[in-house]
Amino acid sequence: MNPNTPHDNASQIDPQFFIAKYLSPVIEHKWIVLFTTFIGLAIAIPISLLIQPEYSSTAITQVEAPRAKMISRVTEEIGSRTGDRAYITASVARMHSSAFQTEVLKVIPKALQTDLETPLSVKGQIMSKLIPFAKKILKKDAAAPKDNTRVTPERLASLGKRIEIRGNTGKGTIEITGTTFAQEMTTVLVKSYIDVWVAMNMDTNKSLIRHELEFTRDQRADHHKLLKGAENELRLFKQKYEIPPALTSVTDMELQTQLDVLQNKLTNSKERYTQVDDIFLELSRKEKAVVNNIKVLNPPQTPLYPSKNMRISIILVGLILGAAAGIAPILAWDYYRGNIRHKKDIYSAVDIPIIGKLPTIK
Repeated sequence: MNPNTPHDNASQIDPQFFIAKYLSPVIEHKWIVLFTTFIGLAIAIPISLLIQPEYSSTAITQVEAPRAKMISRVTEEIGSRTGDRAYITASVARMHSSAFQTEVLKVIPKALQTDLETPLSVKGQIMSKLIPFAKKILKKDAAAPKDNTRVTPERLASLGKRIEIRGNTGKGTIEITGTTFAQEMTTVLVKSYIDVWVAMNMDTNKSLIRHELEFTRDQRADHHKLLKGAENELRLFKQKYEIPPALTSVTDMELQTQLDVLQNKLTNSKERYTQVDDIFLELSRKEKAVVNNIKVLNPPQTPLYPSKNMRISIILVGLILGAAAGIAPILAWDYYRGNIRHKKDIYSAVDIPIIGKLPTIK
């Protein structure tokens, strides 16, 4: 079989074919490609300047079981153990809740609240810059200044997108990662989350015994009234029969019986009040002994470099799309015209083997 037959040439990969069919048309119309590439860069570079680099910082915290459950009545020592799977999962879910995020929005500074107004997405950043500019060009009335301190669903959603919380139930740790546009605000965001978490967790731990304390306080007040009533009743009885206050016995058997009843009533009231008062003091001690069960193993650090910078990527995308906008129509037009640029084009057109080659005349 002739090695120059169409079958043999079609089964081989010929780099010259790809150069002739795809590279040569582009080189012939290189000014079109350069022009569209320039247009792509002219669009991409201004857009890239609107996109701010993002900075991220991470804090690693260790969560222990609530200290209110670990206070020993005998040794008065506080033990320490890592929170279980359910406790870690509940803590992560709590920090994702709207109630928790509302408290965070109340404590973060105004500079960070302003930072949260800009979305992280490329489209959101572009629109947040272009819309005010367009209103200024169109000379529309300037909108009233925004109240960044007001909690709205939009601000809660923006805050939720800036924070990533991951719990490790095996190690009993929770990682909190915050992202902002302002480099110095990244640690502020993460620390605000930790501060609110610690404060709310302390209140939750104390609430484990607070209802018992409130009940015991009411019981203590009731028994104190009964004690004062018994004391006053005994005092009035002795005054009525002119019995000295320090005297506990009399010669009259009937008076002695009444005196014994009143004294026993006073003794019982004192015992019950003392018991309730001891319980109240113990619960008060436990409430005050509740300490923070969240340890910051790795505090957030101010990032030195951006964690994400889309500017270079946007310029590259503009460069590629600009070049593609020029190359695609060139190749499409060349294919439509059916230019013969390689011997395979002759095979496909006339199915006749090539027996010679004309030299290029310059």
